[in-house]
Amino acid sequence: MRQALQFAESLIQPDNDAALVDWLLATLRERLQPLGIILGLCDYSGRLLACSGQHPGGAFRLELPVDDFGHPLAGVVHDNAPHLWETLNGGARTEHAGFRELLMTMHTTTGLLALPVCDETQKITGVLGFFDEADALQRWSDSELPGHILRLFTLQRSRLHQMQHNQKESQCLRDSLRRVTSEQSQHDRLTHLLESRLVGQSAVIQQLRERIRHTAAHSLSVLVEGETGSGKEVVAQLVHECSSRAGQPMVALNCAAVPENLIESELFGWQKGAFTGANSHKEGLIARANGGTLFLDEVGDMPLVMQAKLLRVLETRQYRPLGGDKEQYSDFRVVAATHYSLRQRVTDGHFRQDLYHRLCQCEILVPSLRERPEDIPLLCRHFIATFSQRDDKHPGDISLTSLRQLLGYSFPGNIRELRNMTEVACAHAADGQMIDVQEPLSAPSDIRSQAKAYEPDDYPHVRDLREAVQTFESGVIRSRLAFFSGDRQRVAESLNIPRRTLDHKCQKLEKA
Repeated sequence: MRQALQFAESLIQPDNDAALVDWLLATLRERLQPLGIILGLCDYSGRLLACSGQHPGGAFRLELPVDDFGHPLAGVVHDNAPHLWETLNGGARTEHAGFRELLMTMHTTTGLLALPVCDETQKITGVLGFFDEADALQRWSDSELPGHILRLFTLQRSRLHQMQHNQKESQCLRDSLRRVTSEQSQHDRLTHLLESRLVGQSAVIQQLRERIRHTAAHSLSVLVEGETGSGKEVVAQLVHECSSRAGQPMVALNCAAVPENLIESELFGWQKGAFTGANSHKEGLIARANGGTLFLDEVGDMPLVMQAKLLRVLETRQYRPLGGDKEQYSDFRVVAATHYSLRQRVTDGHFRQDLYHRLCQCEILVPSLRERPEDIPLLCRHFIATFSQRDDKHPGDISLTSLRQLLGYSFPGNIRELRNMTEVACAHAADGQMIDVQEPLSAPSDIRSQAKAYEPDDYPHVRDLREAVQTFESGVIRSRLAFFSGDRQRVAESLNIPRRTLDHKCQKLEKA
């Protein structure tokens, strides 16, 4: 019983093919003590026998082609039946050089008993061979012991392969689950980031979030267009922060704020001695943006001479610092923003057409605040919370009267103007006091006077819903036509309506 337990324990210990092969060879050598032993297992292609074993000279390894009948093991594989050669000296074909070398370590009277190794379906998977004198080989051929041990080997090998297969499947499932979890976590992170930075629930702001998410997934150049104060810089930052470059720097240049003669040095940097006063090397914005994003704000104001130099950099990603003697490389993504219609600037001759096409590989149009008035209450409360936390104050909510005034105002300064108005109101409000945003100076006097007399609801001035909707729609279309200089195709695309629908609406506006 003890021997049986020890044998079973030795069988289940190997945890891979090589260890199991060693177990089989060691067990057979211990039980039968043959002059030599060889185990050849078919490789994945079924064309080679990977052999290992023991002969009087020690351990050996060799590869034998299955289709080469110059060695005797090939016949066993093809016949899937045992073979016994009382002598290998003329008794079997041994033209294979490697096999002949093996025989040179043994006596000339050595024979071979070869047994097929089969799996559970009786498909042959290899050959087991014993080298010894003819009488010993015949005795082992008549015995059931080698066959029993060999079947235990094949059963254990099959179970080991199944266990390894299951482990691989489990690992694949874990990896897949990890990827799904990571992707979901990334999706949730981006959703939170976009919703916290782009406040609002209007349809246009939701479309803008999806546009940013889609744009961040590729590396094309991006042109962000929109009115002054609409949030173009925030959109540009989100494109960077939602992209794979988020961990790298985003450097910005306001093309309208930097003097024309300094833009080149700001972008390219300079070498020491490049000009009077250049006492040290300065790294330019393009170099600092390596691996990250270069943000060109108000790119429509860039001088024409600088536009040509920028175009070359965008095409090659190579630049030369002022005073430098060789070009350098920077891997950056460019995001540009402008409150102009760059197409119109191209038509007017103020902007290069080739640079426009290079910058406008992907376009994002930021809606004005007039296009999403339903977001004004959310934005107000967001700004109130921001300023209250910053100033450690605890004012109340915004008053309904202020909301009515804001909803009737056109906001030429867009979100920047609303933010400034809210900041001023918060600064003057005491703890617990309702926020009263002062009436904009540009608001029509009749709107201001009517707002004070309205009943306490959010839209007291609306008396005809259909007329109010038509008025709002007309204002959006007129504003967008002005922004795109009358280009109806771009207006239709920006409003997500068919061109034919827009033409019909424009006809109605012309008759009104």
